[in-house]
Amino acid sequence: MSDGETPMPQGPAPGPEVWDALIGDLEEWISPQWVRAARDFGSQPWIRLILMVDAHATLSQMQPTEKIAMTMADLATEARPNEQAGWEAIVEKSGERRVALVASLVDRSESVLPPELLSMFARSVEPFSHMNG
Repeated sequence: MSDGETPMPQGPAPGPEVWDALIGDLEEWISPQWVRAARDFGSQPWIRLILMVDAHATLSQMQPTEKIAMTMADLATEARPNEQAGWEAIVEKSGERRVALVASLVDRSESVLPPELLSMFARSVEPFSHMNG
């Protein structure tokens, strides 16, 4: 192996219980294909890394519930301020839940990735660290 290469992790990834809990928390927010891959192949460290980066990228953007509620709030006329406020509350709550989930994903990375892949995860999610929700 040449200098600068990341060593290939040997053996199963750490923290299967934490991984399973993370999948459960993400399941509502991520595609069924992601969940299936996480359950079927998540014992492999590199697969976990790829899936975690993918989940982070997905959750770092507004999700359909937020987009729909934002549009509905925009469409609510001034004659219906309560309706507009309700849609805006949905946008806010959904965004808060999503941002909290992103933080949880990052916090749990040390428990589900081997040390040699943590720096790759950190570099991969770095561009999203300025996310406003």
